[in-house]
Amino acid sequence: MAYDNSHTRLVGWAKIVLPLIALALLSTIFLISRRIDPSAAIPYAKVDVEKLARENALTRPEYAGMTRSGATLSVTAQQARTVATSTDGASADQIAAKLTTRDGKVTDLNSKQGLFRPDQSKVVLSGGVALQTSDGYRMHSDLIDLQTALGTMISPGPVQGQAPFGTLDAGAMTMTPTEDGKGHDLVFNEGVKLIYQP
Repeated sequence: MAYDNSHTRLVGWAKIVLPLIALALLSTIFLISRRIDPSAAIPYAKVDVEKLARENALTRPEYAGMTRSGATLSVTAQQARTVATSTDGASADQIAAKLTTRDGKVTDLNSKQGLFRPDQSKVVLSGGVALQTSDGYRMHSDLIDLQTALGTMISPGPVQGQAPFGTLDAGAMTMTPTEDGKGHDLVFNEGVKLIYQP
């Protein structure tokens, strides 16, 4: 019987002491915690909301398709915005394009800016365009007109860079599909200067 009394007293004291300890722990959490400033900006939300509201913009837009000759074409950009003076296109930043022919040859294009023109089935790359082919050509131009339906690339202005056989400068450049449609022909014209390196 003595066991039952001590056990009952222990349970009675536990009913009083344990809730008090829990209350003390809970109050220290609120006393020690830092005060939150609701007016402070979220550190990772560095976005100009007013600018986003003014502009119609897409982040990381991507175009993928196939040309008439059967080559695959993909074009991506960091951001694209509709042009305020025209409803026919969208300007873009940091454009990357990849054209893969049916025979497996790859042409990569990169530029700082450009213009998407879906009404004309083309992408105009500008602001320093770098072109590299799996054949070993590494060329630079101020502007390249990429025809998405035909898979042709036209640089109406000067190009310069490295060819598999030396350094190459030309007044213009054109890349068109071959007659069988399996590959592409790269043509340099308008004053070609080649320094051959055997």
